[in-house]
Amino acid sequence: MNNSSKSALHFNTNSTPKFGRGVYSDLKAPSTVKSSPFFWWFKFLQLNSDYLDTEKNIGVGKCSDLYKDFGAVSNTDFKTWWREHSHLFAEAKTNYSLGVAKTNTELAPFDSTEAVNIVVPLNWSQKSLKKHFALLLPKIGVASGAIGPKIGSSTSTAKYGLGRRWNCGAMESAYEVYKVRQANMDRGAKTTTKAQHKGAESAKFKMAWADVGIEAKLDVAEGMEVGKVKQDTAEKRRVLTILAKRHYENAIGYISAAATATFPKTE
Repeated sequence: MNNSSKSALHFNTNSTPKFGRGVYSDLKAPSTVKSSPFFWWFKFLQLNSDYLDTEKNIGVGKCSDLYKDFGAVSNTDFKTWWREHSHLFAEAKTNYSLGVAKTNTELAPFDSTEAVNIVVPLNWSQKSLKKHFALLLPKIGVASGAIGPKIGSSTSTAKYGLGRRWNCGAMESAYEVYKVRQANMDRGAKTTTKAQHKGAESAKFKMAWADVGIEAKLDVAEGMEVGKVKQDTAEKRRVLTILAKRHYENAIGYISAAATATFPKTE
């Protein structure tokens, strides 16, 4: 159906943030916000040192081009930032939307590269319709990506797009592990004596990776306490060590990708 009069933004994912009513806080963001990759894009950008340096210098730095679009992120919350910048992640407006054409004027021209008119027999079974629709998509180029935008691909018209694979749960775990690890490293640096500074290249507080996972509240850490090493939890601590290290490495990648045009980066 012709959609030229509509102004709503279109995204290549249904996982856009939904804030609901009431007072909003990033620290207590609802699940409808935390389940959006755009929320984590913003949160990891807040951890990117190059971007923060550029922000401090009012747009001068390694991320100067990105700063022109994204602006300041350190002293604002996601809801405020998203309302001002969501258009950067939206697809270009189209002249059509999916719907049932009821008049000739709602039909697309037969030579249109934006839409195709399809006849749907209403007396077919749902199973049969799905089967034939699946067979039809490759013929009109949709399944192969020959027509229309595709998440994480060059055919997307969004200025800033999502990679092909992302998992908000994994990004949240990576974020929490990174924050715990960095907080403890900073804490150790502040308590380092002057004598240690003289003789040590780096005297950062070393918290066990398993304890990082516990403090970050990873699922595997349920019921465990920081610093409590028991015989019956040895295997769980080993698993936590592996997971915490992996999440931390992923966080480094997310932080780097947050300052690019695609998040997270595709392999």
